[in-house]
Amino acid sequence: MLNSRIFLCALASAALGACGDPIITWGEPATLERAIGSGDRLALSGDGVARLVPDSSPAAPAAAGQCRASVRMARDTTGEWYAVWWSALPDSTAEIVVARSADGATWEPAVRVDTVDAGRSGCRRPAPAIDAWGGHVHVVYAMAAREGPGIFASHSMDRGVLFHSPVAIVYGERIGAADIAARGNIVAIAFEDPNSAQDQIGLAYSNTMAHMFQHRQTVSLSGGGARSPRVALGEGRIAVAWMRAAGGADPVGLARVGTLRD
Repeated sequence: MLNSRIFLCALASAALGACGDPIITWGEPATLERAIGSGDRLALSGDGVARLVPDSSPAAPAAAGQCRASVRMARDTTGEWYAVWWSALPDSTAEIVVARSADGATWEPAVRVDTVDAGRSGCRRPAPAIDAWGGHVHVVYAMAAREGPGIFASHSMDRGVLFHSPVAIVYGERIGAADIAARGNIVAIAFEDPNSAQDQIGLAYSNTMAHMFQHRQTVSLSGGGARSPRVALGEGRIAVAWMRAAGGADPVGLARVGTLRD
């Protein structure tokens, strides 16, 4: 990881919608076929329908200090596998690390991505998320960094050898789950908004391979109760899904599909 941290548009404002013009035309929310499970990923079919895909990752690599429940994996378009997890330290802080595998069976030593955690939560923290496209690896995670808690993203352009300085997506005390999707130059992050008076799902969008996240907005419905975000990218489309519980009812999965503006 490079030494300095990068704070871009998120540093200027904790509120969503403060950066960039809208570039997505959203459709109406649709109910998913089932509730979102912890291992589910979101996918977009060729005709623009959002659906849940059960986890089909290979066996996770094992490592000293690994928070086992935090391991998440993604397969690159090159066929390689990448895994991200929290690695707990003796003082109950933790580091974000990523490992690469050419075949999903033999894993290379993990690379440190972010090492400035100041929250002494051990393994009791939201799991990170990971995606990869063409040798570019992208991770997102919630962390109590030294300068303040928030949601951060980092990426590697050389198949996980070196990760760029983290970008702050949003700062806020109530950090929670986040998900990430990459497709070519486009990277999208869906996250539980830590600053919303009601539980809402925010979206950060980059068309510069995550060097900058120029656009942010709230995606979930008014009324709150949204959690467990998922995001997927397709050809000219984006989808965001979340779980919603209201009025004591059983949680339901909802998804919105949007068309990306050129």
